[in-house]
Amino acid sequence: MSHIGNIEDFSDSSATGIESGQLRLLVLRRGSDIVIYQNICPHTRESLDPVGGSVASPDGQLIHCQRHAAVFLASTGECIGGPCLGESLVPVGFTLSNGDIYLD
Repeated sequence: MSHIGNIEDFSDSSATGIESGQLRLLVLRRGSDIVIYQNICPHTRESLDPVGGSVASPDGQLIHCQRHAAVFLASTGECIGGPCLGESLVPVGFTLSNGDIYLD
């Protein structure tokens, strides 16, 4: 398992792009909950965050692609608006142990 950080490294209600080896990841945090997706838009196969910063809505429930304004549900990764409607972000398995996040 690869350690990618601690839950406290990620701001609450945020979606932060990071790299771990060859993987581009999007780490979403809402309170004590974490979800991780590959940071690849199904529409263009490019990252969701080319200008950097969080791509989450202020309440952390939606993810917004900075390239083409696609909108995804943070909880499932499903695209609910934009050019890739009905497609989904690819989830990444992880383990959360004592606040530390490890890729499976």
